[in-house]
Amino acid sequence: MATPSSVSAPRWVSEAPKMGFVGHFDGVRGLGVAMVLVGHALFEYFESWVTIVDTFFVLSGFLITTLLLQESRSTGTINLRKFFIRRGVRLLPSIWLFVAVWLVVAAIGQALGIEGLTVKEVAKDALAAVTYVYHVFFPNGLYMIHPDTQDKRTMWHLWTLSVEEHFYFVIPGLVLVCLRRNWIKALGWAMAAGVLAIGIARLLAYTGPAMSDGTPSGIRLAFLQRPDALMLGVALAIFNAHISAEKAERIRRPVMIAGYVGLVVWLAVLNLSSGFVEKLGLPYFKYLPDVPAEAGHAAMSQHWYWFRFGHSLGAIGFAAMTFAMFRYPGFWLERFFSWAPFRWMGRLSYSLYVWHALPYVIILALTNGDDATPAVKLLRTPILIASAFAFAIPVYYKVELRVMAMKMKFASEKETLDLRSGKMVDTSGGDGPAESDDASGGRP
Repeated sequence: MATPSSVSAPRWVSEAPKMGFVGHFDGVRGLGVAMVLVGHALFEYFESWVTIVDTFFVLSGFLITTLLLQESRSTGTINLRKFFIRRGVRLLPSIWLFVAVWLVVAAIGQALGIEGLTVKEVAKDALAAVTYVYHVFFPNGLYMIHPDTQDKRTMWHLWTLSVEEHFYFVIPGLVLVCLRRNWIKALGWAMAAGVLAIGIARLLAYTGPAMSDGTPSGIRLAFLQRPDALMLGVALAIFNAHISAEKAERIRRPVMIAGYVGLVVWLAVLNLSSGFVEKLGLPYFKYLPDVPAEAGHAAMSQHWYWFRFGHSLGAIGFAAMTFAMFRYPGFWLERFFSWAPFRWMGRLSYSLYVWHALPYVIILALTNGDDATPAVKLLRTPILIASAFAFAIPVYYKVELRVMAMKMKFASEKETLDLRSGKMVDTSGGDGPAESDDASGGRP
């Protein structure tokens, strides 16, 4: 007769509903990348739209972790090798092509003597981008402590992809270990504790774990890279996995209220550092100091810079919206994000995000950049947006869609969404859902 100590505990499995095609999450990506295109064209008027980074990170952490837990439930394990293959097939072709084109542009620009365009500096960006360490050497916020270095950057937006790639390296293995040892609930609490700790640090005006002038920028500005938003997505996925359908019905009312409150908070935070809001005399908080002399902890702690609370509140607000939309189909917000144009842009979002910087850098340089008159800025904005689509659409249809078939060879679910046809197809014996695990849509 087996003793209690000899009987192993039952394997924990997710109670969340199976995630298939989630159209409204595509719509979130689409609306988000539209905000990126407008925000990068008119940054001084929409500075706080940068919180869309937190939105994408929460969504990515939630989707990837939910799918890992779903794979464990379906197959009994998580195939890390095929997970990384899927990520590589999805992300690498477009970014490699982007970097290669930039190197050619830099060589031509240097040969023609175009000021500020050198192979050396573009090569630095390229190396940091393809090795996914951009946020370590050229992190977000670099302009406020090393403006001369930031002014030489041509791939400044790729810090977000680097942050997320580090998430891909760490979280799947961590989830697998915690599943095997029945520590998954502890992982959720640890992620929540990390979110709280980073939120408090930013609230106290710490942009990173060390703030001295001699500290490497990637450490000094670590909390401005928003790892807490990814951690919040992981914690939300683990919470979601512990909620059965019956329990979800019992908590419907408070969850829906939280979703509405989250929407209000999210919308407010998106505009608290908006130049338009400031001109209207509404509540306004400056995002970050403009010059290095103001970037020390002592100076920053004297001001309510927007980043101190905006990133945290924006991520929490969207997390509440995400849970409500995922667990209660028919929520009007779900229908809003499911609008066909949003979903179409969501499919293009990764290409749009990666490629928009190339024409933007060139056009902005030719039109006097930030020093242009307000009239010029408004007139060139539709040109910038059109140029982003002109680059992204052929890359999406000629490059990205063509490699989707390769990704489907490594599917783990029996049915997978084929992005080329938009239909679920039989992938028995493969490894990983093609569309649902696509958490890499456009990031600012």
